[in-house]
Amino acid sequence: MTSKRKIERNAAASLISHPPLQATSLLDPRLKDCGTGLRETEDMTPPGEESADLRFGPGKLRYFVMRLPHRPLSIAAMTRHLQSTQCLSSAEGLPFWMLLAPPDTQGPKLDAEAAWLLKVMPGEGLKLHIGTWHAGPYFPAKSALFFNLELADTYKNDHETLPLSKPLKVILS
Repeated sequence: MTSKRKIERNAAASLISHPPLQATSLLDPRLKDCGTGLRETEDMTPPGEESADLRFGPGKLRYFVMRLPHRPLSIAAMTRHLQSTQCLSSAEGLPFWMLLAPPDTQGPKLDAEAAWLLKVMPGEGLKLHIGTWHAGPYFPAKSALFFNLELADTYKNDHETLPLSKPLKVILS
């Protein structure tokens, strides 16, 4: 069993003593510290602040359609990637939610108060800055498909997971 799964299992057994987090949109000013909200633009539009500024360390890129199973809405840990940005969008045109915390949030346990919940609507996407702590995507279905752009070996060589100072419960609304 991976350490992340142990953390998640322990969180599910823990008493959550705070109100569930409510989601915000891509317009939330905290997003500037964590990433870029991607919205539709007309073809041939020059790059601007609404464009994803991609950064990838050494290695090969991987762009794929990722299938994820439904995940528990009690979150006990977050992950970050220090060598690359990551881009996510629903491949099914459905909303999804991400728990985010700025890259400068320090461990060995992450301050749960630094985390916030973002809702990404159909037709939108999300680019995470290098080092942004994240958990998700979350969604109400049994499984969901996502377009994912990252380094091919992200989950082997660029994957740091730390526990939260307390488990967080989220509401998908």
